[in-house]
Amino acid sequence: MKATVGIELDGCSFALDEAAFAALRAYLDKAAERLGDHPDRTDVLAGLERSIANKLGRNRGTQSPIDERELSVALAAVGRVDGPTLGGRADEGRNLTSSRTTGRRLYRLREGQKIAGVCTGLAAFANVDVSFVRLGFVLGSMFSGGALLVAYAALAFLMPIANTPEEIALD
Repeated sequence: MKATVGIELDGCSFALDEAAFAALRAYLDKAAERLGDHPDRTDVLAGLERSIANKLGRNRGTQSPIDERELSVALAAVGRVDGPTLGGRADEGRNLTSSRTTGRRLYRLREGQKIAGVCTGLAAFANVDVSFVRLGFVLGSMFSGGALLVAYAALAFLMPIANTPEEIALD
């Protein structure tokens, strides 16, 4: 009989066999390593645990322990966590070409938004201060006869809103 390990994810208890527990630990450790000292690290990890708990089924009851295959399916549904480090010193030497190849997506961000969150999203994506992006939009709008305002409005409708910490930090 395989040994089982009891864990708690987002307030729900689960029983995993040893191989599944090792796979889960490796997944969460890789996510924590990638996040480094990112300011939203705790929220992102809590969001990952919540997502994993949802994929595993919160109301499993007293069923057999979760095996590695079942956990792999759940982790695949939650998404990959490998890639470059997002927080800390490893971010400082990064150039723009490497950030474009990471598969990040462009989102509007509600936190810190002034109008629609387009500038905050562009600033987060480009890893620059939002003040520079806002200043660029204001000056660009003045010198383009308002064409940049039309572009801003289009981006406000085309860019998706980041609703989860995972979308904000991992994409």
